[in-house]
Amino acid sequence: MSTQDLLDQYFDSVNNHKWDQLSELFHPDVTIQHGMSLSTTGRDRAVRLLTAVVGQFATHEDIPVRTLVDGNVAAIEIKFEGTKPDGTALEFDAVDFIDTDGTHITKVVSWYDTAVVLPMIKG
Repeated sequence: MSTQDLLDQYFDSVNNHKWDQLSELFHPDVTIQHGMSLSTTGRDRAVRLLTAVVGQFATHEDIPVRTLVDGNVAAIEIKFEGTKPDGTALEFDAVDFIDTDGTHITKVVSWYDTAVVLPMIKG
């Protein structure tokens, strides 16, 4: 499977809550680092972490706006659009770095401006 195929399935899984599909995409020892403060290792923990992160929103979509792939590594510029449970709209930019081994995602590192985003989420 190509790196781009893995990326497409990753964003489909997260955006559409296909947690079983996401689990299958992840290497058993996948590492997730989300926003400098949250990190975990292992397929089940990674899925739980991402489920909790997106669970903060009534709606959410990570929209890849630019993707650079170099072999088994990709950098993806993302536009996040979502709403909080109270209906408040949120938008912010992020960047993901995703490593693969050619068949599974082995590492996801998500970067965004936590000084701006966390107050928006917490309101």
